[in-house]
Amino acid sequence: MIEKYFNGVIEQVYHRIGTAEKNIVMASYNNDFSVAGLENKKRYQEDDNVFFACCELRYETLPGAYAPFLDIICDMFRKFVKGDFEAFLRECGTYELHRSLFLGYYEDGICKREEGVLLNEVEYEQRRMTEAIVAMLKKLTEYRPIMIVINRFQLAGRSSMELIYRLLTEPCTEIGIVLGVNEMQPRLDMAVNMWDAIVEKLEDSSQIYHIGSSGKHRNRENAEEVAEEKNYSHMLAKVETIITFLDCDQAKWYLQKLEYKLKFEDIFVDDITLREFYLLYTRTAILRAELSKALEMVDSAMRLPSVCKDLFYRSECSFLKGTCLMYQGKLQQAEMYAQYAREEAQKSGNEKQIFKAELLSVMARMSGWYNIFFCIQDIPIHEGLIEKLMQNNYRNHLAHIYIYAYDNRPEMVARAYRSEASLLYFSKGVALAKEIGNEQLVYDAYQKNIMIASTNGMNEIAMLYSVRTYQFMKSRDDVYEGRILSGIGYNLSAMGKNRIAEHYYNRAIEVFYHLRLPEDIAEVFYNRALNYIMQENYAKAEHDLLMAMKVIEKLHLNSLRVCNLSKLYGLLALVSIMQKDRFNCERYLLNCRQFLNYIIEKEKENENEEIIHDYAKCDEDMFLYTFSMAMLNRMDGKKEEVLVSFEQAERFLLQAEGNEFFSYRLFRKERMKLFEEMGRSERCQMERATLLQHEEINSQAARLLPMNLLKEIDLGEHPQTCAVREEEIEALIKQEGLLQDYATSRRQMEFISTWQKLIDVNGSNVEGMVQNAFNTFMNHFSLDCALYICYHEDGAHVLYNDTKCEMTEADIAAIGNTMLEYPQGFAVSKISDSFLEHQDTIGYFGIDDVCSFVAAPFLKNGKLTSLLITYVRMKDNWHGSIERYMLNEDDLRIYSLLFREMEYSINRMEANDKIYMMNRKLQEAAVTDMLTGIYNRAGMYEEIQQMIKCYSMSKETHHVGLMFIDLDNFKHYNDTFGHDVGDLILKEMAKIFRKAVKGRGFVARYGGDEFIMILNTDAREILEQIAKGIYEK
Repeated sequence: MIEKYFNGVIEQVYHRIGTAEKNIVMASYNNDFSVAGLENKKRYQEDDNVFFACCELRYETLPGAYAPFLDIICDMFRKFVKGDFEAFLRECGTYELHRSLFLGYYEDGICKREEGVLLNEVEYEQRRMTEAIVAMLKKLTEYRPIMIVINRFQLAGRSSMELIYRLLTEPCTEIGIVLGVNEMQPRLDMAVNMWDAIVEKLEDSSQIYHIGSSGKHRNRENAEEVAEEKNYSHMLAKVETIITFLDCDQAKWYLQKLEYKLKFEDIFVDDITLREFYLLYTRTAILRAELSKALEMVDSAMRLPSVCKDLFYRSECSFLKGTCLMYQGKLQQAEMYAQYAREEAQKSGNEKQIFKAELLSVMARMSGWYNIFFCIQDIPIHEGLIEKLMQNNYRNHLAHIYIYAYDNRPEMVARAYRSEASLLYFSKGVALAKEIGNEQLVYDAYQKNIMIASTNGMNEIAMLYSVRTYQFMKSRDDVYEGRILSGIGYNLSAMGKNRIAEHYYNRAIEVFYHLRLPEDIAEVFYNRALNYIMQENYAKAEHDLLMAMKVIEKLHLNSLRVCNLSKLYGLLALVSIMQKDRFNCERYLLNCRQFLNYIIEKEKENENEEIIHDYAKCDEDMFLYTFSMAMLNRMDGKKEEVLVSFEQAERFLLQAEGNEFFSYRLFRKERMKLFEEMGRSERCQMERATLLQHEEINSQAARLLPMNLLKEIDLGEHPQTCAVREEEIEALIKQEGLLQDYATSRRQMEFISTWQKLIDVNGSNVEGMVQNAFNTFMNHFSLDCALYICYHEDGAHVLYNDTKCEMTEADIAAIGNTMLEYPQGFAVSKISDSFLEHQDTIGYFGIDDVCSFVAAPFLKNGKLTSLLITYVRMKDNWHGSIERYMLNEDDLRIYSLLFREMEYSINRMEANDKIYMMNRKLQEAAVTDMLTGIYNRAGMYEEIQQMIKCYSMSKETHHVGLMFIDLDNFKHYNDTFGHDVGDLILKEMAKIFRKAVKGRGFVARYGGDEFIMILNTDAREILEQIAKGIYEK
């Protein structure tokens, strides 16, 4: 019966092709069902007027990326077009970086990608790839309408689901699709969100048909056991293709399954296949921004013999590890591994690997172009690297280098107000980005100039670039539009057009809310708070800053893209003191100082060091800190301190170079009041003149701004109000925080199984187990340093310490005593109110250097048994990394769980060692004469048995000699001088016998004063020589 209904669904869609848009339907059924024997399948396949494709996903096989659409495109092109496939790709608007990939798949099924993917462009490339396939399908409908049946669609990968969703949102009357779905089988976790979006879309248009039950059941027990093929090398090649098409979720799903089998089912995989698995998993994890997992995998690969012995793979592993470290923000380490990769590549003579390593070294100096706005200084690039980029056709990387490495000075950007041509390298980079079709890079390039201009007070130039970017964008209601609107609001605020700026902030919040992007909403709140400060509406400013801080805390962020935490705390301190809120001002200043101490000390150490990354200097943060401190001192009547603080604040204000537009007027007015109070009228007049000059310059800039530029920007019908209520925003923040916490918890639970394998006591010692476990632990949780101590009766034993802090016994004892006061442990960070409560403990590791800190003690009967201390250090560059740094109570709980298991494992290993030693001693006692230390009679017989066994397995002839020894008159000595003398004689004689037989056999005490010597020779002369030697002794 189910076959009849399914045939009916196909028939209905088939006949609607060309006349209706809603041609994608889902036919759901219970139990299992195959389309192999459908009666109308053959009939439709024979109809030359419509291209009919029927695909059935199998439980036993890993589906490919975009299955079955890529094969349909290739089949149709061969059948109906028969032209130049590369020209077809260009005609369909395929992204230039993807053309070689599609072409390789078309020609021989092997995907070839010339240029690597940048992490900041993964999502963009995934979208471009999906758009290209949709465009190709629509183009092919010009030759024939397309009818596709996909059964067991619940097994499809994320890429296939994204394609279906795109066809649902951009319907084509010439394409009809029937999705068969077995409701009894679970959807794969990797694509659950996209699956829900498809189902919701189909339900809204009543395109889901429930056609009953087939009455057939699957033989397999678990639907998620999709990839059961035993040829792992073949499967990894398939995964290689999947990851090349950037279906990272699908690739990870299979790799996770194989990892589980390797760890817990002990399947056999040869070393070469294992190497490919680790490297492929590393690449997949990098593309998914799971850098801790990527480091775990690449470290595993580096321990394989097939990697250690191969220069190419040693270079490749160093390259991948350097890439991970670069995206983690550990830039010096990244450059170090780039150098390792280059050295290994030079030894092997692999020019491509040498080029990749050199490129990585340059990328590391710019954080891999991930999440940065601009570089403070131009980056020197060797001309030879530019030539290699051209030779290897790395045009996207070259465009990034032109845009980010050069033309970073504000005066250069100022000259480009009318023409970009004066920015020689920037314009070359933008032209190249447009040539290859990289719209995101063009957007990012304009954002770079917007940020350079706005942070240096050139707001009219920033506005010009904002409008250019808006004009360039092809789509609306996306993250780029929201950021442009927020940026325009920021620059309007800077130019004094505060009321109009609010309209742009309102629209930006609406865009980001519908995209469910609370972090971007927080940035709008930050910008809007500056606008309120300019209007002296400090209560509203404080509210918006606290909303931004709430996002940071709920999402466990370390900063916003546009500001450090120290700046947020400085702003909160300022708005607090302006409201006469002394208590909160002091609290926020303390938090601000905790972050700035590190910067201050770093500047002292590296005064002349080249600073590369945006916002690496904290002049605006220091201004807010010193200005707020001046206002606080003024409230307390500390006149001398007030003057000093105001002088310091002015120095930082001038260095901030236009970033402090929102507080410049406020600062001058407050300083004027101070001089008036002190009766220093001349200084007061100077301040007033400086302020008037500043306001005149700003007014002139505002008058010159052509406001008609903004006319084409759509702000909606009611820009004066925000259509999203604050309660809705808070609910979104909470929901996204819970989703992130759930994802983190799930990831940690998955790690527990890895951890249990790492601390398995079989075949390992304590030192080796602890070292391996910590390597994985530190990578997984993105920690910088750790100290692990076990306590025994004989004192504390440090089993792991990479803190580079010299720890004396007194220091370790003091830390242990402190932890007795916190038996539950603690987790703090510089945003915690209790950070300084633990400064005595944190101080051992450099309190200014520590960003967040976890201490997990383990006690028994009130005494420490072990202690874990781990922490994240302050970063030189907070904007180039994608890992979080604020450890919290959740981290303490999971660390406590893991290291409680570690302690149990160590105790078991030490107990096993003790048992082994006891058994060994018992065994030795059973076969050893306790007086002389040589074999006793039992030991002699056991050794003889071993000799017989060994000789019987050999084809050679073996000769044995035996010497029986009896001590003359021993009883006389024993009776005359006593047993002590007799024992001494036996010991000394045993020493002589053992020395005589050394290397030739063994000696045993047969009983009393009788000894037997077994030798591995029967040569009479040798035996006589040994006997004579004994007599001589």
